[in-house]
Amino acid sequence: MMTKAAYEVDTMVHRDSLGDLHAVQACPSGRMKMEELFRQWLSLEATKDMICGLVDDVKSGREVVVPTAHTNVSIIGGLAQTTSNPADPCRSPKRPPNHSPAMGPSRRKGSAGSVEDINMGMPEPLQLSLPEDAESDMSAMIPRFYFPKEGGRGRGRAYSRDRLDRKERDIEERFRQAGAGPDGITVDSFVSITKDLCGFPSFFNLPLFQRIRKLMLNLDAPEDDLSGRLLTLEMFQTYWAKEIQPFDNIERFFRLVKQPQNDYIEHSDFAPFLHELLKYHPGLEFLSGTPEFQEKYAATVAVRIFYMVDKDSSGRITLRKLRRSNLVEAFNVVDEEEDINKVNAYFSYEHFYVLYCKFWELDTDHDFLLSRDDLMRYGGHALTRIIVDRIFEFGRRPFARMQTLSPDEKQKLSYEDFIYFMLSEEDKGNPVSLRYWFELIDIIGDNVIRADEMRVYYDHQIHRMECLGQEVVPFEDIMCQMSDLLHPAIEGDFRFTDFTRPDKIRLSGVFFNVLFNLSKFIEFEQRDPFLLRQQMAEPELTDWDRYARAEYARLAMEEEGRENDTAMEIDTMDGWYGSDDDVDVMGSTEARASAEAPF
Repeated sequence: MMTKAAYEVDTMVHRDSLGDLHAVQACPSGRMKMEELFRQWLSLEATKDMICGLVDDVKSGREVVVPTAHTNVSIIGGLAQTTSNPADPCRSPKRPPNHSPAMGPSRRKGSAGSVEDINMGMPEPLQLSLPEDAESDMSAMIPRFYFPKEGGRGRGRAYSRDRLDRKERDIEERFRQAGAGPDGITVDSFVSITKDLCGFPSFFNLPLFQRIRKLMLNLDAPEDDLSGRLLTLEMFQTYWAKEIQPFDNIERFFRLVKQPQNDYIEHSDFAPFLHELLKYHPGLEFLSGTPEFQEKYAATVAVRIFYMVDKDSSGRITLRKLRRSNLVEAFNVVDEEEDINKVNAYFSYEHFYVLYCKFWELDTDHDFLLSRDDLMRYGGHALTRIIVDRIFEFGRRPFARMQTLSPDEKQKLSYEDFIYFMLSEEDKGNPVSLRYWFELIDIIGDNVIRADEMRVYYDHQIHRMECLGQEVVPFEDIMCQMSDLLHPAIEGDFRFTDFTRPDKIRLSGVFFNVLFNLSKFIEFEQRDPFLLRQQMAEPELTDWDRYARAEYARLAMEEEGRENDTAMEIDTMDGWYGSDDDVDVMGSTEARASAEAPF
């Protein structure tokens, strides 16, 4: 058991150390470091010897003198120590440079080493500073990492003079290899420059050629007829130094697609690039004889781009949005891939076919506008009336159209609006679609879905279940199931972040299906384990990719069946009518087929 004298000595040592700890109360990191050093100091053999010596002094009646140490803190050199007694092998943890005795504990000794009084003062904040010579040394050691106005965040750091000279020689060599004459290069020979030197897809060739001539010649608009037009080496070098060399690939893409006077991309800016894609891509060659479907395909691609990239539905794609997307990569992939249907992002023809056919089936009068009754028939009347009304009144629409629509215009959905709806309905496993439905369910508009709002929608589901003879699930049970599914931070309050957590986002769509899509709700309750294994085998595919693939196969089979029926009908009627009647039968059959499908 520790004697009283030993206890007093140990108390003095600890209080002396506590003075250092209290001096760094205002700096948590300094306090942690001080505690670490104090533990190391206590574990030293010299410290143990010192404490034993102090105990012996107390036992023998000699005056107790605790060794002191004065130290300075240096970030560069670590811990620099200066002691009043250089021969003392044991040093206590160091005091901060602004420590003064008045701020630490004051100790007045009595006889036999007894401690009569201890006064603790509040310490000042710890101030750590670098010596002037150390600051200059550090600035010389740290390399420069920020280059203002050079491509943003150092992405397009300016070339050195030697590298720029090499690049200019490379440009001259490329022009020579492309067959450029003394007067310049033609648009057809410019393809290798576009793809290999500038890094753009090959179908960007014509728009790039037009943009360079427009800027260098100060034209009011791009030239439509480029036959006989040439691009000189000097014009391209000037454009390269201004629009290509200072920027990375993403910003080069951004600056080429947008209009020079804007700092954002609008949907019409993609038109010339998609026109060239339709003209030269081998997977879209079969559409060359149907300009109306080429136009619809281009419109579909543009809407899908804005659906995924323009997440706030402002109708504008900024450079920041572009960097956060895979759009530039998708353009490069579609340029290399001959099978257009393998590019699921934005460009798949099968996806376009499914979207267009679905719209065509609902648009019975073929005025390219859907009414509420038309949309009610979607998915075999899967949606409730209340959610259809909310879609027309408050649903997101592409290109910021919602802000400009009149009350009468809100009563119809265009083809572009329908794309937004269908992509959101068939794939509720991404933030864009979840935001689409979250805003519709949030009746109050306070960014929180509560039980009373959910009950408004679920009452319509209960009525549908009763009419169809389905077992009715009480709303209270639904609330418990949804809480167990999403685990919201506040019980009963569902915020958007609860739906987009990585471990919940693939299941969040069930929440919305329960409220307004009875078919998918029942499908989830009776889900097939085989389909679940199939989804796990192809994790790279989204719910929309799987739906479009299955729906395209179904539509293709129906189209093939109609063609077979038409052929059988013609064979049966052959010989029953004269030649004039045969022509009429063919005409009526074609008219009926065109009314059933767009192709």
